[in-house]
Amino acid sequence: MKNHEESQSKEIEQAVKILRSGGVVIFPTDTVYGIGCRYDFPHSVQRIKNIKKSTQNFPVLIVNINQAHKLANMTPSAMHLVNKHWPGGLTILVHKKSDEEKIGLRIPASDLVISIINRLQVPIIGTSANFHRQPSVTKFENLDERLVKLADYVIKGECIYKVESTVVDATVNPVKILREGLVKIR
Repeated sequence: MKNHEESQSKEIEQAVKILRSGGVVIFPTDTVYGIGCRYDFPHSVQRIKNIKKSTQNFPVLIVNINQAHKLANMTPSAMHLVNKHWPGGLTILVHKKSDEEKIGLRIPASDLVISIINRLQVPIIGTSANFHRQPSVTKFENLDERLVKLADYVIKGECIYKVESTVVDATVNPVKILREGLVKIR
């Protein structure tokens, strides 16, 4: 077991080094395989949009509710949902602190991802590791080889639940479910 922990620790350190320098990493999460970068590096976020061939905004993975409060205006309905379902498979859309633009936030139930964010000390983008409109992947061997070649580093591992997160828009009242996933809201 110690060898696995040492190996994973080295992988985390390598991922953090790459993320610090603006790189893109593929990693298993609690839900599905993700592809990410520092959320505060616009050129890296744009690189993921180019890789995925997507124009949509990506969710930001955080480690605690304090980070959520720093990034967004957390409404009472948003707080009710996150207190019930975080960490876990719930991505919640709220308004950014800085403007009325929406931001998706999630605290994953993944020790690996939490370790990466804690060591990096910055939230990361955490979108599914697939090309736009392609199915999400839950196993390393099912990752598209073309996608893997476009990333700077890949961590092998297990996705725990193997189901995408539920996405909820908490900027409206009542909240609106945008994608049914792991967490059942109703």
